[in-house]
Amino acid sequence: MNYVVGFDLSLTAPAAVALPVNWKPGDWRAAKSWLLRPTAPKTDDVGGQLVRYEEISTWVCNIASRSLGKIEGVWVEQYAFSKNNAGASRLYELGGIVRMALYQQRGIVAQTVNTSQARCVLLGTLAGIPKGGQKIEVQSALFAAGAPPTYEENQCDAFCCANYALSEVGGVALMCHREPTKNPKKKVAR
Repeated sequence: MNYVVGFDLSLTAPAAVALPVNWKPGDWRAAKSWLLRPTAPKTDDVGGQLVRYEEISTWVCNIASRSLGKIEGVWVEQYAFSKNNAGASRLYELGGIVRMALYQQRGIVAQTVNTSQARCVLLGTLAGIPKGGQKIEVQSALFAAGAPPTYEENQCDAFCCANYALSEVGGVALMCHREPTKNPKKKVAR
């Protein structure tokens, strides 16, 4: 069977979802999902960071192993960016290490998917969804579509990457186009 694989490369809880290229949206038994809880080093422990990078890249390469079947492609969620985010450089380092490991060990060139683009394939629009609420909106949409209730936020984002990948390779992507959930904390102007 041929698969596409989507990854959310978090430092604390990276996730992956593999979907068959001929996936029928809603057939959650055919979807494969993984979540890793890597060893967290102290912030200034460079050696510990490298051990974590190695643990994650080994995990990624094991998922992309030939035992999964033929891999049509791997899509990685675009790395988070914030000018005040000290961890951003670690995400970039991790991304480069993972990409190189996939290429060297499996001959796979990982593609990057913009997070908003991947979420838009699933949701149709992000209009009206606050930036901080998009992960929750994705998770709510997937649960409403029958996704396993054990899926954590990062697994849902990894699903979005794999779902986007289906649209890129000619498969049928899941689309849960709906009105955005109202933010109960947002005050209405009077």
